[in-house]
Amino acid sequence: MADTTAETPALPADLEDVRNSFERALTTDEARVIPAWLGTAWRKLQKAVPGLAGRLALEDGPAALDQDDVKDVLVAMVERKLRNPDMLRTFNGDTASFTVDSEASAGKIYVTDEERLALGIPDRGSSGMYSIQLERS
Repeated sequence: MADTTAETPALPADLEDVRNSFERALTTDEARVIPAWLGTAWRKLQKAVPGLAGRLALEDGPAALDQDDVKDVLVAMVERKLRNPDMLRTFNGDTASFTVDSEASAGKIYVTDEERLALGIPDRGSSGMYSIQLERS
């Protein structure tokens, strides 16, 4: 039977971290939903970075993760959604036109490859599979 007494690690970021990082004041509705977005980001990050909680609990060593580094990634994940809450893909105006990244325009909370690498996870493009000839034919 699975151990249900294991504690879920505390969320390393909170509303104030997002508020302090974002360049404008948050609206009331944004402040209301950001804690839920942070929770989603935290769950996705734990799935994307195996052993994240255990590495955060380490005090020292090569596998230890700094809580501020994890907090930075969580805030960045939420900020991407915060910057495009209406999920716009393309905007055209009289004086400007731009296209938003397809993931951001989908309104998703996601971990970038750069963020995974910053937390010590190899790029998904490298398979880790190699062939070595052991004897001559």
